[in-house]
Amino acid sequence: MISNANIKVDKSKFVLTKNKVIDTEKISGESISFWHDAFRQLKKNKLAIVALIFIVIIGIFSIIGPNINKYNYENRVIKNKSLAIKIPPRIPYIEKLGIFDGTMNLDYEINSFNSLSEGKKQYYEVIKTYDKNGVTYIKAKVHVYKLKGIEDKYFWFGTDDLGRDLWTRLWYGTRISLYIGLLAAFVDLTIGVTYGSIAGYYGGSKVDNIMMRITEVIGGIPSLVVLLIFLLILKPGLLSLSLAISATGWIGAARIVRSQFLKLKDQEFVLAARTLGASPFRLIFKHMYPNVIGQLVVMVTFTVPAAIFYEAFLAFIGLGMPMPIPSIGTLINDGYSYMKSCPYMLWIPTFTICLLMLSINIFANGLRDSLDPKMRVR
Repeated sequence: MISNANIKVDKSKFVLTKNKVIDTEKISGESISFWHDAFRQLKKNKLAIVALIFIVIIGIFSIIGPNINKYNYENRVIKNKSLAIKIPPRIPYIEKLGIFDGTMNLDYEINSFNSLSEGKKQYYEVIKTYDKNGVTYIKAKVHVYKLKGIEDKYFWFGTDDLGRDLWTRLWYGTRISLYIGLLAAFVDLTIGVTYGSIAGYYGGSKVDNIMMRITEVIGGIPSLVVLLIFLLILKPGLLSLSLAISATGWIGAARIVRSQFLKLKDQEFVLAARTLGASPFRLIFKHMYPNVIGQLVVMVTFTVPAAIFYEAFLAFIGLGMPMPIPSIGTLINDGYSYMKSCPYMLWIPTFTICLLMLSINIFANGLRDSLDPKMRVR
């Protein structure tokens, strides 16, 4: 048997190496939170980021837009009514591109056009002559600002049939529409989420059955009927519209939150916390809410455009804000009556609400994809 004490080892022939087992257990990447990871995924969705930029721009203009010029939303821009009404849009510098240059294309019967004085005809450019139902018409490009002698003025979005500045009215109306959308989101996050979480936590019990029967009764009443009731009790305005939205708008959110809580309340981590003596309040807010926060954010984001469209629809049928307070719906309703003679009165507010709702929906889709691991952009 050879003794280990008699063996001499040359240590210079050996090289010390690191413990590879320990190295494999180290975290090679950066530790990030759920929201950090979701934001990183959202930044990859370029279309959602562009939509968010448009939302921010529209929101900023709704705040500062009515104060940029010296006109308000209820008075004529010029005391002389004949000079103020139906003035087309005119924007400095952009007018050199041939758009927003203060001109309108109008159709005249040949006899009416010929009866114009020579002093006025110089502001008309004949585009074409055509016959319709045996009558000859002339389509002419009219330089309205020169014709009315107001060449030194600029109305960026023109004026309406009462001579009010549409730039100021549009952004003031956008402010009201955004308020309605944010109010609906706030109601969902407060009343809807609280009601649904309580019903879901006690799911299957007598408490849950009573609460859900209440939502079915309230949800069975059409929202338009609820609005009419508030209009009869209160005068038409922002208060009655807000109460009508708050009265029934939370039911959808409550049902979604309840369904999520029903799935979570029997999960192992909830049972473990209950076994350790966690109170219902702690179970709901500490353990269950963090698991549904992603769905809540997406749900609230989709609520905003739905509320904006609802307000615009009510304003279009005459149940919105009272005159002269504008909203996008009332502007569209006013422009609809002058769709042929003054198309800018219709397409400017229509384009604004379409851009706003499209941007919110695209951003909501991107937010949903970033919060759902199965739908993230790779």
